[in-house]
Amino acid sequence: MSMMKGCAATVAVGMLFAGGSARAGERVEIVKFKAGTTATNLHGSIRGYDGVTYKVATGAGQVMHVLFSPSNRSCYFNAYAPGKEPGKDTAAFVGSTSGNEFGINPTAAGSYRLQVYLMRNAARRKEICKYQLAIEITGKPGGISAGVSDQMMADACKGSAAQMYGVQPRKVTLESKIVAGGSGFMLDGRVDKGPEGIKKLRCIYKADRQFSHIQAMTSDGE
Repeated sequence: MSMMKGCAATVAVGMLFAGGSARAGERVEIVKFKAGTTATNLHGSIRGYDGVTYKVATGAGQVMHVLFSPSNRSCYFNAYAPGKEPGKDTAAFVGSTSGNEFGINPTAAGSYRLQVYLMRNAARRKEICKYQLAIEITGKPGGISAGVSDQMMADACKGSAAQMYGVQPRKVTLESKIVAGGSGFMLDGRVDKGPEGIKKLRCIYKADRQFSHIQAMTSDGE
């Protein structure tokens, strides 16, 4: 997410979740973007069971992308939709099984919760994880784009393809160039399905560069 460089967040520490829904020692921070920016880079560290949850406010119909870069292989983040609480509800995204990239289009109105944590084995050993959390939100309510970069388009394609084919994002390889086609844009790629072979695909975008759908380029018999 090259557009995120140089952007910094103003983070206000919030209250811990009531009712014991947060893990022991977990803190909650509210993410605020600087005026006129659409992206931010957060830097932090956690140790043992002392995790952190970031609350990111969004409007309906926006586009959000999150990239997590941890120093510890046992360090992940989960994402919860507005109204959902860590420790109480099912996560919309689980980093330990889905990787370090999360994207959603369109967003719901409210606050998404991004929970950074260490896996139990590493937490028990009181290991430390230093991390960077890059967050980008674009678009106005209603889905009108405020400027969608090539990286955002590629991230949306990779995330949707991984979900469609039931693989991890690292199994999806994309071409380097997004090209104009039809009434919008397109990006070709392939998915490594292991014993099932390589499946070719094409991501289709609208004229405003918003992701539309995936077109399978390999028939089921291949």
